[in-house]
Amino acid sequence: MKCNCCKSLCIKNGFQSNGKQRYYCKSCNKHQQENYRYKAYLPKTNLLIYKLVINSSGMSDIARVLEISKNTVKSRLLKLSLVIRKPIIYESLQVYEIDEMFTRINGKRKWVVYAINRKTRQIIDFAVGSRSNETILEVVNTVLLLNPKKIYTDRFSSYKSLIPKSIHRMVRFQTNLIERFNLNLRNHLKRLSRKTLCYTKNREILEATLKLYFWGNQLKFK
Repeated sequence: MKCNCCKSLCIKNGFQSNGKQRYYCKSCNKHQQENYRYKAYLPKTNLLIYKLVINSSGMSDIARVLEISKNTVKSRLLKLSLVIRKPIIYESLQVYEIDEMFTRINGKRKWVVYAINRKTRQIIDFAVGSRSNETILEVVNTVLLLNPKKIYTDRFSSYKSLIPKSIHRMVRFQTNLIERFNLNLRNHLKRLSRKTLCYTKNREILEATLKLYFWGNQLKFK
């Protein structure tokens, strides 16, 4: 058989504990078997997990559809998110909208704060935490580094002290874009939906899911 990694020819090398023939690749020094019974080893598993996550499927749904364990779904989800990096953005004098969205993590009230470029629809940055100046400042500082032309927010009082008055606007109906994006998030990410049995048990999984949704185009699948 050909190696699954480098496509070189493999030689037989004993048997696995399940009785299947084991192969050894002299080029990359890896052991493998020709066919795997467990479906998590299928080449498109990671791609399917990614697509299901951003299309309103919880981890239990994914495990049931792909016939793999929930622990495998969780570990693959975290591994995929580690590949993604916050994009380095080179732009200035753009218009941004910042908003916070309510959710729960293991029953406790938390907020997702994020910023979006009004023209390109690019998510600039996000933060998960309490509805405090510290959480909001993580996103605001990222936007201020881009030398923005204007920043639109809702009437939450914390924004007044964190964003310079010269570029800050709190005008009614001027955050329609990000409010609509909030609705998309709740529709596309099951753990953010208000009326569902699916919920987030820990912050790490929520942040990983948001990274996949916001910047998942960075991923390269075989």
